[in-house]
Amino acid sequence: MDIRSLRYFVEVVQLNGFSRAAEHLFVTQPAISRSIKKLEQELGYTLLVREFDGVRLTDEGEILFSHAKQILMQFHSMNKALKERAGPLSGVLNVGLPPVIASTYFADIIMVFSQRYPQIELKIIELGSRKMMEAMLKGEVETAAVMLPFENEQFDLHVFSSDRLMLLVSEQHPLALHSSVKFAEVVDEPFIFFSDDFRINELVTSACGIYGKKPTVVGRSGHLDLVTAMVRAGVGITLLPDSMWNKTRADGLSIIPVVEPVLSYELALATLKNIPQSRRAKAWHDLAIEML
Repeated sequence: MDIRSLRYFVEVVQLNGFSRAAEHLFVTQPAISRSIKKLEQELGYTLLVREFDGVRLTDEGEILFSHAKQILMQFHSMNKALKERAGPLSGVLNVGLPPVIASTYFADIIMVFSQRYPQIELKIIELGSRKMMEAMLKGEVETAAVMLPFENEQFDLHVFSSDRLMLLVSEQHPLALHSSVKFAEVVDEPFIFFSDDFRINELVTSACGIYGKKPTVVGRSGHLDLVTAMVRAGVGITLLPDSMWNKTRADGLSIIPVVEPVLSYELALATLKNIPQSRRAKAWHDLAIEML
């Protein structure tokens, strides 16, 4: 078994066909077929079944596919680490940040990092928690900030802050002058949610579940400006992190602490366990810890 055979096998599965994998890898289809046949002989199991519309993994093939992806990711990471061992830091660093908190916590870090390492192209990828986990496991994001819980034993987590959700309403809303609000008072209100996969949505939905209800969602957006504009217009209410509101105060809106329950959460830096970090990622991680 070698890296090339595993790469061929993974490509066939991901592209659902030998011919498509051959085109993508710029090799002949017989070469891929021979390689996978050799894998099956070495392991003593049938791994793939050819079907009319592609291929199907056997149970043993599923096991190999899961491990092969991890092996290839580690091999790629090892090669990157060896190549980057010497010389100035350069290249592209993919950093994952939750859209709702990116500017709140990381604007200054991005500025300092860019000044300190001008040869690194910093690519910020904004994703919700589930998609962030998938992107990191695929190697599309090397280091990230995430909202907890981020339940996966394959990650190292470094908690750097805690936050809570605050109620945001228009100044004309009946609750606008309250000093605090119990969640039971807003459970029947129309909500403006962020886009799908945002952990904030899950916190609000769970809080509604305490009262045996589901939130009534009347609008969604991944952009804070649009969310606050809908709230200001009286379309609905929303809940925002306290730290975000402190940096994005706007006229026509009122922010109120939510109690009973307090909707709080923790934020953490996340990296994959047992995968050597590139020098770029380590530089970012160390600076983030220093500044946070």
